[in-house]
Amino acid sequence: MDATSAIGGGELDEARPRRVSEMLREGFDGFSRSQKAVARYIIDHLEEVGYLSAEELGQKGNTSSSTVVRFAQSLGFAGYPELQRAARDEYRLGATARPVVHDDQMGFVIEEDILTRSLKTDALSLEETISKNTLERFNRGVVALTDASQVLVVGLHEAAVVAQHASYLFELLGIPCSAVTDATESNVARLSRLGEGDVLVAIGFRRAHSVTIKFAEKAAELGATVIVITDNSLSELAGKGDLTLYADIDSTFFAHSLVGPISVIGALAAAVYTRDRDLYDSRVRAVRDKALESGWLR
Repeated sequence: MDATSAIGGGELDEARPRRVSEMLREGFDGFSRSQKAVARYIIDHLEEVGYLSAEELGQKGNTSSSTVVRFAQSLGFAGYPELQRAARDEYRLGATARPVVHDDQMGFVIEEDILTRSLKTDALSLEETISKNTLERFNRGVVALTDASQVLVVGLHEAAVVAQHASYLFELLGIPCSAVTDATESNVARLSRLGEGDVLVAIGFRRAHSVTIKFAEKAAELGATVIVITDNSLSELAGKGDLTLYADIDSTFFAHSLVGPISVIGALAAAVYTRDRDLYDSRVRAVRDKALESGWLR
């Protein structure tokens, strides 16, 4: 079967990027048995395809990674990563949203288009983050943080920004908190002092950093409560804690968006604050008054 039969008679429409599910349904009858298995899985689990390797998708369809790559090419994509991107865009923007326009498909790009596209994607990312979480899990995390003797927030590489923001917010609320952004001995020492009544927040995306995973596993062994923040259930970090909160990180360009993870941290801090506004107001005010008196903020 050639590419034209797979996508319904011709090259991809450059004026309007084709939807992956649409292409698969149109060409389904002409697919081989293994291709049909892969196509059916993509259609039924569109939200997962953006995070599955070719080998993982092949396993879902009981076939090989090479078959998946060739199948993507037969649909008119340069390779499997391009199929992933198209599937992720379709799932994120939905059936009623305007088609995604990638940089290589835009003739004349003006600044407003990039701004609108980026911010709209972030807005959709927040919607996705809301839909992936339950209030019950979120509230359990809030209670654990409120009652914690100390909090250790672990995040490496891009997750380090989120970990540092969490440490800033919880410290302002008077909750002893440290951000761990590397595996130095001092951070390992902090980990070794965790125990029952303490909380470790492990932040990592996609496969997650091995150090973050090890910290989460060790903290659980020590009896600390482990809260995981990751982007999807296929992440190696998912399920490593007492509870998992999800934060979407998709973006329109080369780096992941941290709007979702930072918003989840902000929501946790806000929920802790609302449990005793007077107490936390007094703590925040004391810190800021002291800073003003000393001239640290000048």
